[in-house]
Amino acid sequence: MHHPDCSLFALVDGLQYERYFGAEIQIEQGVAEPFLNSWPDSRLAFAGPWLFRLNTSVRHRDNLKKLAEALPAVSWIISSESIENLIFHFKPFLNLQLPDGRSALFRFYDPRVLAEIEFLLDETHYEQLVNRTKEWVFLVDGGMWNMKDKADYYTGR
Repeated sequence: MHHPDCSLFALVDGLQYERYFGAEIQIEQGVAEPFLNSWPDSRLAFAGPWLFRLNTSVRHRDNLKKLAEALPAVSWIISSESIENLIFHFKPFLNLQLPDGRSALFRFYDPRVLAEIEFLLDETHYEQLVNRTKEWVFLVDGGMWNMKDKADYYTGR
C-alpha cells in the first residue's frame, strides 16, 4: 500500500491490549489517544477503543503487530486525516440505538465485528464509517481482511 500523503494508524481494543501486555495504554498526545476521553466515559478509556498514529513509533508498531497476531484486537488504517479528526469521525459509531430504545456499544473496532460488517451495516452507514480511510485491514482467524473487500459486497463485485 502506497499513500505518501497519509499516516498509518492502528485502531486498538484497549481491554485486549491490557490483557496481553499486563498494562494499560498510556496517552501520548498525537500518538496514542483514547476514544473515551471525556467524563464520565473517561473512567472506561483503558478498555475502549484507542487510536495510534504509527508513522514515527516503531516500538508501538512492533507491539501492536504482536497483539494483532495473538488476539483479535487491532486493525490497521491508512488515512490522510489527523489522529484527532479520525477519533472525532469514528466516535459517533460507538453508540447504537436498539429497536427497543436501549443504547448499545457498537464494537466496530473489534476485528471479529469488522469481519461481519456487511451483515451489520447498510451501504450508507458502511460508507459513512469508512469514508475517511484509504485502506483498512485486519487479521481474523489467521486471515487478512480488507475493508475494501467489504465494499465489494455492497456493489456486487
